[in-house]
Amino acid sequence: MITSFHGIIWTPALDKALDTLTETAKATGLVEPPYAELFRQTFPHLVRNIRPRLGKALRSLADFPNAEGRSPFDALLELNRLAHGSARDAKAVTEWLMAAFLGDVRENHPRMARPEEKSPCDCDISQQRKHWHNWVVALDDVDHPGGTEFLADLIAARERHAVQHPNDREAHDALLVVATSGRWHDDWGTAWLAPWKPASGAPAAVRPMADCEEASYEDWAHPAHGALDSPYYPVRISPQPIGRIARVLDSGALTPKVALAHRATGGLPAAVEQLAKRLRASDAREGDRDLLITDPLGEQDPCYRRLTELDLTEHLDGVHIDDFVTAAPFATAPWLIPDAAQSRIDQPHVGRILTELRTALWVTAKNSKGTTDDQAALHPWIAANLVSALARRGAGPTYTEQFMALRDDPDTAQDPVRLAYCNLALGDIGEVVTFFEREFNRIPHAEWVAKLELVLNAPDDLPPERDHGELYEELVNLDIARRPADRSEIRNNVARLIAAGWLTANPFAVRGQEQHRVIANAFAALATTSHQPDVGALVSAKEAARRGEFP
Repeated sequence: MITSFHGIIWTPALDKALDTLTETAKATGLVEPPYAELFRQTFPHLVRNIRPRLGKALRSLADFPNAEGRSPFDALLELNRLAHGSARDAKAVTEWLMAAFLGDVRENHPRMARPEEKSPCDCDISQQRKHWHNWVVALDDVDHPGGTEFLADLIAARERHAVQHPNDREAHDALLVVATSGRWHDDWGTAWLAPWKPASGAPAAVRPMADCEEASYEDWAHPAHGALDSPYYPVRISPQPIGRIARVLDSGALTPKVALAHRATGGLPAAVEQLAKRLRASDAREGDRDLLITDPLGEQDPCYRRLTELDLTEHLDGVHIDDFVTAAPFATAPWLIPDAAQSRIDQPHVGRILTELRTALWVTAKNSKGTTDDQAALHPWIAANLVSALARRGAGPTYTEQFMALRDDPDTAQDPVRLAYCNLALGDIGEVVTFFEREFNRIPHAEWVAKLELVLNAPDDLPPERDHGELYEELVNLDIARRPADRSEIRNNVARLIAAGWLTANPFAVRGQEQHRVIANAFAALATTSHQPDVGALVSAKEAARRGEFP
């Protein structure tokens, strides 16, 4: 029947036969008169339009290796046999259908994607020259089963067509696939640097990922000399901007509660929605530290609840949220824990947890110079909830025990910046002040400020119900008690800077102008005692502190 239909050429004689058929159908009551008349009018147009397209579609089925030169009809039968017969071959069927799909795109795109004559469009090049519009396939969560497989099959089909038709200038169809993924895939790592890996030491052939705002066709299609071509172009989706967070919270963009939500969530939209109800009904008072840690109704620890809702254990059999909490010091450390250190950690699943957090794209490399090797950052929403849950957990390894394990590991102990980070997390502010006092006029100030900022982001297990002002005075007095005599002006200012900066860096703490003022004044005072030529680094840090941007 298909072959016969394919061979039809509409003639006046067929018009007469169609009239006879229609009148007979009406006379016998087989078809209602209106439907019979509609059929008589449309059937010739249907044949004229479908016949050539059906022919092309069948020829595209025959233009596949499995067809082995058969006729289009026999090729269709072979496809059916591979799909449903005794010799089923799902891979061959997928390849065949994907090739037919792309063939349809190549055939129909020039005709269907052409803009209407004289119609405007919003393309950047619309005023410069005539152009075509791509077809876009939007896919969400391709990390779910079948997603990356579909992309791989699509790319393989394109490459097969290019090999089989080397002289076809239109070998690559005009189909653009825009997909989101919550996980890193190994196929992307051939040409692209995984987001948690530092750029230093990466092979020249591997390119770093771009942020969404900086991505461009030119960046993808024309890699730098020596970089690999890739059918993929992974880009990072930007965090939710503070203006949008303000709209979610029904509050002004400059209010303390919006600033708190922005820092605590890292712009993660789902996290902002989680906090919306709590923050809309609350007044965020500058210096408060318990607004996001306690539940007003006294229910389950909100940190555990948030971690559970993130489905962190979905891809790890036998691992529970408590295991993630236990691993918090290693997961939140601002450097990549090396494999050798993972094997020395006396806790189960730590290595698997660190690998999972990276694969799930929660870890990002920080290519800062002069601080520590392999610097990286866990997403602030996960990091803050993990550490807060560990600090208040009743059973199991404690906050202090786990941070001591991180501190005492050889890879940490041999790096003075990492050691200072762990000492501050353990509350040993005197040791940290001593280190930064000693380094102040020994290294360039830009390097000193960078190291200080990394260390100040160490977590704390201080009581959340105590506000910033009270804890600040206590921390400064602890350093004075450690060294009551022969205190230099540098040490006094470094102590104030570290005490205020550490408390302010807590992403669950509400920042305020008084905190910013103390930090800025400490930088200003240190600038007057400098023996280094780059005092401008201290001035820049002072200005950043006044704007609430340090640390």
